[in-house]
Amino acid sequence: MTKKLILFDIDGTLIVSGGAGARAMTRAFEETWGLSDALRHVDVAGRTDNIILEDALRATGIVAAGEPLERFKRIYCEFLREELRSGSGASAGHGNGTGNGRPKCVLPGILPLLDTLAARADVSLALLTGNYPESAEIKLRHFDLWRYFEWGVYGNEATDRHDLLPIAMQRHLDRGAPSIEPADVIIVGDTPHDVSCAHRGGAKAIAVATGNFTLDALSGCQPDVLVRDLSDHTPFFALLDGN
Repeated sequence: MTKKLILFDIDGTLIVSGGAGARAMTRAFEETWGLSDALRHVDVAGRTDNIILEDALRATGIVAAGEPLERFKRIYCEFLREELRSGSGASAGHGNGTGNGRPKCVLPGILPLLDTLAARADVSLALLTGNYPESAEIKLRHFDLWRYFEWGVYGNEATDRHDLLPIAMQRHLDRGAPSIEPADVIIVGDTPHDVSCAHRGGAKAIAVATGNFTLDALSGCQPDVLVRDLSDHTPFFALLDGN
């Protein structure tokens, strides 16, 4: 029996944070380097935290290394906890997107999908996310989803998201799993970056329009499965079990 590896993105795929991550990062940048609204013109959707920070530093003309970067990450995580606790908090709803003003929630169909996948012996679940490992855990613990994921690959491990898939496959092997082919890996995400990460590495892509990209925008990336959300699991399992 070939075991399949399913790699989930976080923001806009599993959860909506109501813009908590962007607000926390903006606050941490100001606390660390004294400049406000540093992320205003930085594209964040589907990109690693490393490259988001690099773009913000470049745009503001700041050169940073060593302790200031570590301090930024610590402060960011503190602010992230605050931002997630503020406002309406987590709710089981149909929030769409990851930006400011959108309600915090676990996205449609996610809980029953993860329950089903976690019970299957032929499936391994992990994360492939642009988040730092610390911020990924903070977000998923807030929504009680951390328990589904024993491991992952994170935004501090590569600047380019495309480089995370080979790391994930090697980590899967290092954890004692049998060797698998890229075609036995499925990446689930809400941005064109998730789809291109999968296809460039030979994996399958399930794109969900629960983030900042519409069905039409995601369709142009030619994912293997495209759905409005994951409330209907039929297309997901058709791809999983049809390989």
